[in-house]
Amino acid sequence: MNLPIWKPFANEWSTFFLFLITIFLLIIISESARSYLHWKPESSRKLVHVIVGILVSICPFIFKSKFPPITLAVIFIIINAVALKNKTFKGIHSTDRVSYGTVYFPFAFLILAIFWWEKPITLVLSILIMTLSDTIAAIIGERTTHPRQFKLWVDVKSIEGCIGMFLSSFMIIYIGTDLFAWLFEAAFFIPLPILIGVSGFVAMLVTLSESNSSRGSDNFSVPIIAALSYDLYLINYTHGHLDSLLIWSVLSGIAFYLAFKYKSLSKNGVIAAYIMGIIIFGAGGLKWVTPIVTFFILSSIISKISKSDNQIHKGSKRDIIQVLANGAIATIISIINFYEPNENLYVIYLAVIAAATADTWASEIGSFSHTDPFHVIKFTRVPKGASGAISFLGTIGSVLGATTIAIVGLIWNVSLPLIYLIVITGSIGSLVDSFIGGSIQANFQCLKCNNITEKRTHCNSSSLHQSGIYFIDNDMVNFLNTVSAIFILIILK
Repeated sequence: MNLPIWKPFANEWSTFFLFLITIFLLIIISESARSYLHWKPESSRKLVHVIVGILVSICPFIFKSKFPPITLAVIFIIINAVALKNKTFKGIHSTDRVSYGTVYFPFAFLILAIFWWEKPITLVLSILIMTLSDTIAAIIGERTTHPRQFKLWVDVKSIEGCIGMFLSSFMIIYIGTDLFAWLFEAAFFIPLPILIGVSGFVAMLVTLSESNSSRGSDNFSVPIIAALSYDLYLINYTHGHLDSLLIWSVLSGIAFYLAFKYKSLSKNGVIAAYIMGIIIFGAGGLKWVTPIVTFFILSSIISKISKSDNQIHKGSKRDIIQVLANGAIATIISIINFYEPNENLYVIYLAVIAAATADTWASEIGSFSHTDPFHVIKFTRVPKGASGAISFLGTIGSVLGATTIAIVGLIWNVSLPLIYLIVITGSIGSLVDSFIGGSIQANFQCLKCNNITEKRTHCNSSSLHQSGIYFIDNDMVNFLNTVSAIFILIILK
């Protein structure tokens, strides 16, 4: 079967405008039903979510080019963002909680259309999981008389909803893959045990992702995780690496449970790190996962024994934001290499992790210093843990952290000149972190204890913004540190 299978119009942009008009009509109908038929806002929102999701999932069957669907996604990202801000179109935006899901969904579709257009099966199944499974999970959770609720991050979920999410996702992958195999005839064949395996693997990861959400972020994470896990499982199967991936999935699950038990990770941090580890291992095997595991294990040990001010205020447990701040860029690089292999990407990957390690070790090892550090810009002594603070011992820790990750690269046959480059890049990245932290990082004052903090909330209440750029907190600075490593490496190389 060749795609597209049906073209409503000779000009694809005519089909695009038909799509656009259809979706707008659905929004109008939803608003009318909410106003005149007294539908509950949540009911009309779910109906529009399902209908629009099914519509966009058929895009590969009627569009040859990906640019009309991309344009459609961009338009609705803008429209939904404006509607949310102005509190209009309540028929598709109203929920019983603050949610940006209607913006996340078209953004996820945009990513899928850009990068997975040539993989229509992956794209369609991922969108259907977000469209149907997420809705089923929500309905089950709402209609269960006494749901067993829990909260990993911000959104409240239920055990019953998660079971519905898992089972419906399993069936979508199982039936969808089998159906596509039949439609494409001899294009591909998947044995029954592998079909069951990929269905369970994807269902497990999307259920974990859906349960670990904040204000509708699962509308983005679920379809992206579905696409990645589907490809990772099947490509590892075709390359003969599936056993290793499954063994890693089990062993890393045990390891991350222990990390939670010994308070190195919070609940939402465990889920994020587990999914991240599976993606990196599935994308590159031991060679790629070893550096980031080394960073996590050694940094956790040092955090446990250090006396850093960062630990006093935040605790040694890393939450999901800290996990993403330090590991998101590395994960994206591993994904890019998975689809477009390039040995240079491994060096960049090591440099990014070296920068994260250098920054973490600088703070933790620097806490052992007997004197207060200097501010990197003001050149005055400041308390330990202050943003922009550097010390001699912390600098040694920074270089040591970058060197440790570089040595891991040496084990995997990275050349000695590149090893030196990774150490230098990681160390400079840590300094960049200090400069950002000492200049534009936001500082807040707790309204209860009056202490200056890097957190927007302190003592369980909102803090007062004092200085710096509001959205650049410590986690954003850590994220920018890993991004800076890429540019530093390119300049030095």
